Amino acid sequence: MKNISKLFKMIPLLFLGIAITLFTAVGCEDNIKFEDNVPDYTYSIIRDFKVNGQSAAINHTNAVITYTLPAGTNISSVPVEITLPEGATVEPASGTTVDFSKGPVIFTVSNNGISRKYTATVAAYGSPMIMSFSIGDKTGTINQAAGTIEITVGSQEDITKLTPLYIIPGGTTSTPQSGVAQDFTNPVKYTVVSNDGFTGKSYFVKVTQLPNPFISSFKTGEDICSVTGIVDNTASTIVLDFPSGTNLSSITPIIAVTAGSTVSPASGVAKNFANGPVNYTVTNVEGLTKIYAVTARIINSTKKVAFVSGASCVESITEPDTKAAALWLKQNYAEDFVYIQASNLSAQALANTKVLLLYWDNVGTQKMPDTASGITAAQVQVITDYYKAGGGLIVEGFGINLLDEIGRIKMGSVVFQNNGGNTNPVGGQNLDAWGLRGTYSTAFPNAAANHPLLTGLTKGSTDYYPMNNAKYKEDRNFGIDFGGYDSSFTKGQCSEDRALEFEAATNSILIRWYEWLDARGCGIGLAEFKPQGAFQGTMIVNTGGWLEWSMADNNGAVNDYQNNIYRLHKNAIELLLNK
Repeated sequence: MKNISKLFKMIPLLFLGIAITLFTAVGCEDNIKFEDNVPDYTYSIIRDFKVNGQSAAINHTNAVITYTLPAGTNISSVPVEITLPEGATVEPASGTTVDFSKGPVIFTVSNNGISRKYTATVAAYGSPMIMSFSIGDKTGTINQAAGTIEITVGSQEDITKLTPLYIIPGGTTSTPQSGVAQDFTNPVKYTVVSNDGFTGKSYFVKVTQLPNPFISSFKTGEDICSVTGIVDNTASTIVLDFPSGTNLSSITPIIAVTAGSTVSPASGVAKNFANGPVNYTVTNVEGLTKIYAVTARIINSTKKVAFVSGASCVESITEPDTKAAALWLKQNYAEDFVYIQASNLSAQALANTKVLLLYWDNVGTQKMPDTASGITAAQVQVITDYYKAGGGLIVEGFGINLLDEIGRIKMGSVVFQNNGGNTNPVGGQNLDAWGLRGTYSTAFPNAAANHPLLTGLTKGSTDYYPMNNAKYKEDRNFGIDFGGYDSSFTKGQCSEDRALEFEAATNSILIRWYEWLDARGCGIGLAEFKPQGAFQGTMIVNTGGWLEWSMADNNGAVNDYQNNIYRLHKNAIELLLNK
């Protein structure tokens, strides 16, 4: 029984031994069957991958090769040089040219029966260029060699707010961006830059606008001084002023229209203007039309408003600003206007005149245009006598040089510094808007603050009256600076006390100075000189360098504040007519 008992006690140990034996047998069998299937790439790698002599980046973990060539490189034929371990081969082979233009290329390295595939991507930075350029339905002509783009738009487009669309290659950026509105009054520069950061190309885009159906000239003869119509393209009207006794029933106009346009009735066909306006229709190259109402009238001018220049008639004045000033007077004061050629200036010529505008501009000289000698001493004396007798004067532009000669105020040549006009250099872009100061930090009299010459003028974004906007400007005419002016004055320049001292001594009102100076007492900007002593007339002096009557020759620029110039002169003329 004891032996049987011992047998039962050994049974668990017997099972444990069997289990250990079985477990050991199974474990040994697994160790024998396991195999390492990861290839040994030690001798099947690309050690160096050169493109055009430069080593590309190699990620051996992922077997990826990348390289970016300069902009414009032809990636369809790229030479590659590959360094491998001893005994290894690669396909495509080292030293061959490879086409990467269709995307990544697989390079297979083999050695000792083991192969590895590398994915190589060779690209090029974007080639900087504009591939196409359009505005609306109009397509530009691109000259890649010259870096120019030319495009023509319709006559009704706003050339200051055109929105071009253009295409550039991938991997490049550009400024200004496509789809951004631009002012194409002047050519606009577009620059395309490759993402390599240093390769770029610029284009100058020139927009030509088809001409509106406009009448540019309507006159009665080939002579420049024949009766010339005042053309208002905004109102679609033309006015012809004839002297007393003219037969209006048969007038043969000579008509000029914009390029490519036609007009009906045609130029050179006699028409009857005695019964009222005659309609003329202009058609441009786009088929757009504009109808003008042309009126002929008999004018018996009062000759109250006069303009003097060297040319034989207003239309023959050669300097654009001077001519524009005379034409504005003729158009707006037709029944009171008289033009006087300088050579005909006399007391009799000014017998009925109440307002004489002495304004002229010029290039390279301060002389009156169209007269070799300028205004003579005898002619200055006629003006002086007229002024002393109570005549009204508006003196501005280079006409300010007469102030010394007239003798109303003392002004040495060193005070009025006008170099014939300059914006350093003469003519060019200027980012400042020019005009008249609105108010000053120091209070000044109501006579200046609320002067009637300022009635109806529009103020700018800051406290001044802008007269010429921040675009192309022809010149800058300097005014009368109190810095060296008349040593008999004792108060400090650019002080209100100096302004009051000057006004008391000259019976004047210093109305405004220029917008960047915060004092009236800096000099004469815009002033009214009331009668004093022998001088019984009233004189308006305007030294504004911003005064450009015409912007036509200013590189196509447009003055957004031209109406302020017109309104200022209307105010001055009305003030003098009512004296």
